[in-house]
Amino acid sequence: MDEWQAESLLIERDEKNREVSHTIYLGMNSIILTAQNLRPEKTGIHARLSIALNATELAFTVCNIERSDERTRIVNEAYKFLGSTPEEASMTIDKGSLKFKLNQFCKEAWDAWLSVQSPVDVEGTDTSAVSYVLKPHVLTGGGTIMFGKPGRGKSFTAMMMALAVNYGTNHYWDTDKGKALFINLERPDRTIPPRINAVGKSLGLNSTSLAVYPGRSKRFVDIRDILERYILKEDIKFVVLDSISRTGAGDMKEDKVATATIDMLNLLGVSWVAIAHTPKYDDRIYYGSSQYEAGADVMLRHSAKIVDDEGSIVVLLEVTKANDMPIPRPMGLHYSFDNIGLSAIRTATKTETAPLVDDSNLYQSIKEYLMESGGNTASELSYIYDRDEKEVTSHLRSMFTANVLTSVGSKNNEKVYGVLV
Repeated sequence: MDEWQAESLLIERDEKNREVSHTIYLGMNSIILTAQNLRPEKTGIHARLSIALNATELAFTVCNIERSDERTRIVNEAYKFLGSTPEEASMTIDKGSLKFKLNQFCKEAWDAWLSVQSPVDVEGTDTSAVSYVLKPHVLTGGGTIMFGKPGRGKSFTAMMMALAVNYGTNHYWDTDKGKALFINLERPDRTIPPRINAVGKSLGLNSTSLAVYPGRSKRFVDIRDILERYILKEDIKFVVLDSISRTGAGDMKEDKVATATIDMLNLLGVSWVAIAHTPKYDDRIYYGSSQYEAGADVMLRHSAKIVDDEGSIVVLLEVTKANDMPIPRPMGLHYSFDNIGLSAIRTATKTETAPLVDDSNLYQSIKEYLMESGGNTASELSYIYDRDEKEVTSHLRSMFTANVLTSVGSKNNEKVYGVLV
């Protein structure tokens, strides 16, 4: 709780609850004036303005606090509850004094809110600022956008992340255990409990539960106050939003909409992952303004392919952008399904994920694959990675010239390449 001294008022500023307040002490009683969610609008400074006697709120309104008639109206309403008659109410505080104090408070509230947000001198340190709630994909207090094709397992991956943090499991990520919230704006509500159960069992959890907001077809912009209150009350540490296309802020291709969406997520005050989709023509990029990538701390590409008749999926998670952290190696997962739904999760092999590797990571991926396999020909690698042989050969020649690879034999009149130890 910060304090700001105006000319005649001591105003307290509460960043966590996004409010400022001033207390009028009256012997055994006190009148508390509060302005919550202060913000500039075209017509002036707006807020949720309230007057309370001790811990009891007498009156509140959402208004332009710079308008005299709004202030007069809330004083009149609050004064009715200070006593059964004006004379009795004036024994606590007379109406003129209450109106005068409220006028002063509303005049200084915005400056008080801004005062502690001024730039400050920051001394550099040699300690790392990097910490994770879900290593290596979600920073503590940071935001990650996970993007990929529709219907290719993103919701299962996001559910895994939420449960991993909620229960502190470390099968696939190192986690900082804390309460997680899954905001479901896309899936039918009836599908969520089976998913929680299936993913939990696949993570080795005997019984699972997870805080879920059942908001299919709702807009995030309409429910964010509900979520902010719940997050604060329940001490939520990690939030998953399925999906960012349901925020309701406007056209996702507009920069202002993207910026507003990132701001809404950051104002939740916790680590978050938001699911995004890719356009039909290219699954290597997300749909929407470049400001989504600019605002997120991590961009996580979720590519996947169906690998058998049962609908099993191989997933590759690749970080394409990161702030304040090293780019981690791609992570491969394998989801098995039966006639009921998800039945098992395991780490995918490099052979399984090879065709999903992004072009920008192909060089490094081939090198790592050859380290594990011991050696392969260009045609074998072309088949494994589902790439044109000329492209693969070009990478092999570059690594051979740089003394990264060496020849370890031949097969069918082709050179076998291996990593030079």
